[in-house]
Amino acid sequence: MRKTKIIATLGISNLDIESFKNIDIVRFNFSHGEYKKIEEWLKIVYEAEEKFDKKITILGDTKGPEIRTGAEIKVNKGEIINVTDLQLSKEKEFIETVDKDDIVLIDDGKALFKAISKDKLIALNSSFIKKKKSVIIREKEYPIPSITDQDIKDIDFMKKHDFDVIAQSFVRSKEDILKMKELSGMYVIAKIETYSGIINLDEIIKHSDGIMVARGDLALSIPEQKLPSLQYHIAKVVKEKPVILATQLLSSMTDSPFPRRAEISDIYNAVINGFDCVMLSEETSAGNYPNETLETLNRILEESEKHQNIERSPIDYKDRIAKSAIDISKTVDSPLIAPTLYGTTPKKLSSFKPRVPIYAISPNKKVLKYLNMFYGVIPVEMEYEPIFNRFDEIKQKLKVDKAIFVFGYPVGNSNTNTIIYI
Repeated sequence: MRKTKIIATLGISNLDIESFKNIDIVRFNFSHGEYKKIEEWLKIVYEAEEKFDKKITILGDTKGPEIRTGAEIKVNKGEIINVTDLQLSKEKEFIETVDKDDIVLIDDGKALFKAISKDKLIALNSSFIKKKKSVIIREKEYPIPSITDQDIKDIDFMKKHDFDVIAQSFVRSKEDILKMKELSGMYVIAKIETYSGIINLDEIIKHSDGIMVARGDLALSIPEQKLPSLQYHIAKVVKEKPVILATQLLSSMTDSPFPRRAEISDIYNAVINGFDCVMLSEETSAGNYPNETLETLNRILEESEKHQNIERSPIDYKDRIAKSAIDISKTVDSPLIAPTLYGTTPKKLSSFKPRVPIYAISPNKKVLKYLNMFYGVIPVEMEYEPIFNRFDEIKQKLKVDKAIFVFGYPVGNSNTNTIIYI
């Protein structure tokens, strides 16, 4: 049973409903998505939940304070262009920010420029620039509010359609996270993709509900050679919150039914490093082989998890109790069952990356959809009180003969005694 969670971005690709058996979280990218198309996909998601009797978390990814191109132009190496030629979505803010000798990257660096003045750029390579492609100035950020007017409209749409989680783009500080939480009332995943986001990483981790290593823009905002050590560091320091690896996991499968060998190794390393989720973007949203991509990713993750051996030292007594339950599970080869109201115990257990599944039992659907993003956690919606009278009923529902129950008692009370029941 695969434990690393798969996030699939939905878009214009034809994704079979059978492929949803390999999807744990669906992502809608509001930089590109149209409301009508998203509503059509949501109906399919609900159908898949019923068909496969599983929770599928719905994640909305905000557009954020970005600048994109509005023109299609062909540029030759050494050619000088005017900034106006790009028809930027926020030309004024770009000109305010750029300075002579700045490096400008368009479309994930496919088009590379050097600024020779505030309004002129020289091409460092030949390229064809399409519309709606991101424009980054290395190690700089635009003077645009962290939550834009378009984001506010998109958040209203998400709330109306009961989205579970928001991925906030271009997070720079804890203030961005706090403002998003106040505005949305949802779990907020901070996308680390700016220079300020790296500088303020510790406070962002503390105040967010999870972290996404958004390697696309992140690798343009910092020297690219620093990316591997940074993503490893983030996976290591984030505890009891989901950490997501995103961008180009299987990008070759956008146009090919088979992945590149380096991509297979990249996914393996994500598992070995301890990421909770891996995310597919254009592979499933606009690719020619979305169903094959999901099957391939599922196989790679299952094989990689056989070699995972993450050792985390307990910090406090709650950690030691969780670690004890996991050690027992290794001995008796039984799943962990964690009745929970707020998700505290399943998150704690997941942080140790056990080899057995963790069943999170709760009547709280909102909490379960969030817990679905954690490594090894299987959310099950059901009542569990009175807990001491329902052990057999819970095991019967989960179709397990033996299990290890781990929970604080009274359940849902912050001042509890943790109980391990075998």
